Amino acid sequence: MKKVGKKKFKIDVNVLLGLSAVFLSASALIVSIIQTTIFKEQQRATVWPYMQLTTFFSGDSYSYGLENKGVGPAIIKDFSYTYQGKSFKSTREAFTAIFGAGTKGVGYSAIAKDYVFKSGESIATLTIDLPDSLIQEYISK
Repeated sequence: MKKVGKKKFKIDVNVLLGLSAVFLSASALIVSIIQTTIFKEQQRATVWPYMQLTTFFSGDSYSYGLENKGVGPAIIKDFSYTYQGKSFKSTREAFTAIFGAGTKGVGYSAIAKDYVFKSGESIATLTIDLPDSLIQEYISK
């Protein structure tokens, strides 16, 4: 009678190397996909605009405006000015309501829809070159 013994399972070295290569390749692919996703998110975050209101007051001059402090461009899609509860769509209408028509020493710059602020660009929307007492009167309105 033949002796029935346990069959030994032999692992072929070539098969083992092939399976480990496939596993490592799949792992590298997954890591690469994750890194690409993270890189895209970081890239989008690095070009965000950051709009900031600016004011400058010195003796007989007062200036109020906007500046893009971010690293990417800012596109103005919509804007309005509000003064005493009333909304104005244009710079001219807003400042005429505040200062009246033809006030000397008051200047403004208009901002149009779809205006693009480059990184670091600023615009003075209002400039007042009047004596200090008149500036304080306008500011406190």
